[in-house]
Amino acid sequence: MFRPRRLSPTILWLVAAVFVLQLLSSAAAIFFLRGQMLEVVRTDRVRQVLDVRDDLLATYLQGGRPSLAQMIVRQQGSAADPTVFIALTGGAVPLLSNLGKAPALDIAPRPRPVMVHLGNDIPDIEGMAIAGQLPDGERLIVGVMGATESRFNLAFATAAGLTILVAVALATASALLLGFEISRRTHAIAETAAQFAQGNFGARLTDTRSGDGFDHLRLQMNRMAERIDRLVSELSSVSASMAHDLRSPVARLSAAIDTALEKVDDPAALEALQLARENADGLRQMLDTALEITRLEGGAITDRRRAIDLARVAEDMAELYEPLAEQSGVMLATRLDPVVVTADRELVSRAIANLIDNALKYGAKRVVLSTSPGVLTNTVAGPGIAPPAMAEIAVLDDGPGIAAEDRGRAVERFVRLDNARTLPGGGLGLAMVQAVARLHGGELVLSDGPGPVTAGRGLLATLRLPR
Repeated sequence: MFRPRRLSPTILWLVAAVFVLQLLSSAAAIFFLRGQMLEVVRTDRVRQVLDVRDDLLATYLQGGRPSLAQMIVRQQGSAADPTVFIALTGGAVPLLSNLGKAPALDIAPRPRPVMVHLGNDIPDIEGMAIAGQLPDGERLIVGVMGATESRFNLAFATAAGLTILVAVALATASALLLGFEISRRTHAIAETAAQFAQGNFGARLTDTRSGDGFDHLRLQMNRMAERIDRLVSELSSVSASMAHDLRSPVARLSAAIDTALEKVDDPAALEALQLARENADGLRQMLDTALEITRLEGGAITDRRRAIDLARVAEDMAELYEPLAEQSGVMLATRLDPVVVTADRELVSRAIANLIDNALKYGAKRVVLSTSPGVLTNTVAGPGIAPPAMAEIAVLDDGPGIAAEDRGRAVERFVRLDNARTLPGGGLGLAMVQAVARLHGGELVLSDGPGPVTAGRGLLATLRLPR
């Protein structure tokens, strides 16, 4: 049983793939941005350290160590930044600015990460500093606090976490929207194809003119549907015309046989003419049935649908066929549950009659006619819409049944299976039932009976009509 779902496994996989791709792309963009921002901050800090060092060296060159010491103590110029720390060591008394202890740092041309000690009651913090040797032998250390990656990573992690949450929400929403849109458009195509498969050759996909792949598929499917519709219409027209045109010759043939029957006295000739008359009547009935099926499939009949109780209709047909069943030595049993549908009583009666007649021909000793409500069908109702409840009219026999591979052919017009070629009929009974089912939006299902395989299950023919 097929029930369309808006979020099928394929759509869920697609949504997950889109979500993962968007999440990965967002993460890649965030980490790329982190690297760029970290590089900018690091470069700015290095430049700041070097600028302060250069200012201090310039002061030293102009006024010597006293001017340099005075600038360190008073924090003048660029050294006045509270995040900048300075240490002048190597003399009798080290000079410290914004420091509790001079960091251990080797002389190098570029600033390096260090741990800055501000005081005994204050935890050490990270920083970046450079050390240089003055001409008088003292060492000048210049640095800036909070310049390493760990503090930046902590702040960036907070911002990145919020960004990822937003990215996850947006990725989920966009993936679900994409999945629902693809599902909606594919189900629209599937629903139209299902209508076409049920015989509605006028079904077409709505023109969206979006210019995408779905629109191209819609255009090609509509062209295919128009071509098939035209071919089927032409074939039906030819078949109907042939069947209609043959009715007059068959009627004249029957009249000629009737005339011959009145004038012939020879018993052998009378028997031959009588057989010819029966064959002519059978041919006329086949033509009438073929025309009726064509009208049913083409919708060229008056709408006579009204609320009917299938149990009562089935009971009337059982009473009609009971004498024929007794004459054939077959027991016709009924199990009728009341169920009301909106249908054409005459057409439904003919469909039941064809099913009973088929069971009496090909069954063995027992035929069971039943009606029941509340069965779900595999009819495609549309996304988010449950399939309609279907009422059932079932005819079960205990004959040889129909092989699974032959059931599709059994409902075609003028098709007679191998076990039916020696029996009277034109191969139109099940085709008529099929046409009645499609006219009402239902279906005809052929299946095995419930009996054991070794004993011959028989055929279970079920006509389903929407409630």
